Amino acid sequence: MSSHVVDGADTDLNEVVANMLSPECIQNPYPVYKKLRSQSPVHGLLDYPPGTVPGVDTPFPAWVITRYADVDYVLSNPDIFSSEDPMQANSSAPSLMLVNHDKPRHTDLRNLAKMAFTPKRIHDNIVERLRSDVSAIVDRNVGQSIDFMEEVAGVIPALVMTYLMGLPKEDYKKLVRWANAFMVSSDFTSQERQSCNEELFHYFVAKVGERYSDIEAGKEVTDDLMTAFITAEYEGNGLSKEEVVLFCITLVVAGAETTTYFLGNLMGVMLEDSSWFERLKQDRSLIRPFMEECLRRDGPPQRLFRCVLKDCEVGGKAIKAGDWVAFFMAAANHDESVFENPEQFILGRKNVSKHVTFGRGIHHCLGAPLARIEAEIMLNTMFDKCAAVEGSLANSCRQSGGLLAYGFSTLPLKLVSTNP
Repeated sequence: MSSHVVDGADTDLNEVVANMLSPECIQNPYPVYKKLRSQSPVHGLLDYPPGTVPGVDTPFPAWVITRYADVDYVLSNPDIFSSEDPMQANSSAPSLMLVNHDKPRHTDLRNLAKMAFTPKRIHDNIVERLRSDVSAIVDRNVGQSIDFMEEVAGVIPALVMTYLMGLPKEDYKKLVRWANAFMVSSDFTSQERQSCNEELFHYFVAKVGERYSDIEAGKEVTDDLMTAFITAEYEGNGLSKEEVVLFCITLVVAGAETTTYFLGNLMGVMLEDSSWFERLKQDRSLIRPFMEECLRRDGPPQRLFRCVLKDCEVGGKAIKAGDWVAFFMAAANHDESVFENPEQFILGRKNVSKHVTFGRGIHHCLGAPLARIEAEIMLNTMFDKCAAVEGSLANSCRQSGGLLAYGFSTLPLKLVSTNP
């Protein structure tokens, strides 16, 4: 990593950057993002990529990128900003497929993943099972005061992962714990994070190994995503057994926790303004635009890291090859120069599709359609079975374990029954 001479303006912001990992900023980072957007990129953030372990791994000082145009520049230039993550590679964490690869290997892997992770497979393997399970989840909780994060939002995405990969349904609780530890958001000790990373890896080594053995023995196997990864070929190339393991891990850690926070944030908006529930219940065509505005304003993914491959300029600052950048999609989604009144929840924004919550370009999230399906099924089921949602955001708590995700750790509410 190169060193930098910090000017007076940057010196004034050093404390702001240092405090970005405080619980207060993690729970409400948007005022800090606004302050940083008024400046050129600032150097010195010491934060952790997914899978790394605070207190064990040593973070690289990174440039903080917060303006929409600058974040878009990083996302749009993978030849300058590498996704290969030496910090994660040297940690106890399994490397993530696609997320931590560059071209040309990234192109091959994404084409293989697209062959396995098809819209038809998502629909055939998930939709009906999910409708049934979400219906049971809502029936079990309707009329009761619950922690929505624990009883609903934290269950649905992990269940989907068991459907996708043909895992025992009861294992969803393990997946939740492992994803939480990997994504450096929930409150875990260093030892707990390392143990979870190891458990996650060995779990999928065993499951994938069993599937290979069954296929080689000529046994009939389920046509799920794990089988699809094993059998997928693109231009004569396939995935190694280790790559299949890592793809399974990537889906769990990238999909389970982020979608959990998305589902919780949707309900948070409804507690913020109780009229939303009835509006959407009566006009289901509003569900999709409601989801998109929530993804823009309250999108869970906050930031990603990149390693700079060649000298460049971002936001007026010269950035050198070998530097580390942390670009904040959530800050870009609140950039006043792109989204008018960004702190307000405005249904039907004409440019809401410009949000970068799921990334852009070659690293656009493959799981984005799946997250939207999960949210849509959850909301429709609740509107079918509930008369209202009651609760106060004053009783909720945002997670404060890490700056990677924005979402609730607890969200107490009551699902009001349609039967008086």
